Amino acid sequence: MKKTPTKKAPERSKTALRTELLLDRLLDAATRVFMEKGFDATSMGEIAKQAHASTETFYRHFPTKEELFERVLLRRTELLKGELNSVLLFEDAPEKALTAFGELGLSLLLAPQSLSLHRILVMEKGRFPNIVESFYSQGPERVQAALASYLGEQVKRGRLRKMNADVAARQFFDLVIPEFHFGMELRSRPAPTKVEMRQRVKEAIDCFLHGYASGV
Repeated sequence: MKKTPTKKAPERSKTALRTELLLDRLLDAATRVFMEKGFDATSMGEIAKQAHASTETFYRHFPTKEELFERVLLRRTELLKGELNSVLLFEDAPEKALTAFGELGLSLLLAPQSLSLHRILVMEKGRFPNIVESFYSQGPERVQAALASYLGEQVKRGRLRKMNADVAARQFFDLVIPEFHFGMELRSRPAPTKVEMRQRVKEAIDCFLHGYASGV
């Protein structure tokens, strides 16, 4: 029987690659300017200048500053979501997976770029509720859902006792994130050291597994 030749995936055109590189350059510049100046003081012209692009090119891709800020947020969200999901491996025992997830999550959420963009989002939430909703539905809620999926699988494998996985995922977030995040964002505390973050995650996991470990 004659074999049907395997179709190769179509190669991306040079135009598509150039467009992608241009968008990355525009979004990189926008991120820098938003972090430095905040939303109101940021001008599209300044971003275009830093990106070495014409304002005409800039407005063709991002007609408004609101749309641009949303794209900046969602790009950062996709990066964080991808990295965090990558450490939630079903075959890994809870202590190992939660340690990797917690330590990586803290380092990403407390990074200057994440904190700066989140501060702008909080300040502008009254004007742009749709951006806030988009950010939380595409970012934190999906990461929490991924953690809940991991926890549910561990219940099936007998590593954790029966639980409401969605509630348990929220509880783990609450054990790990708030102290450092609120301390830096609201009280201007210095960033925790890696040792402090590891200790916080260890304490959170000890508490979490005390309640949910199989046989407890």
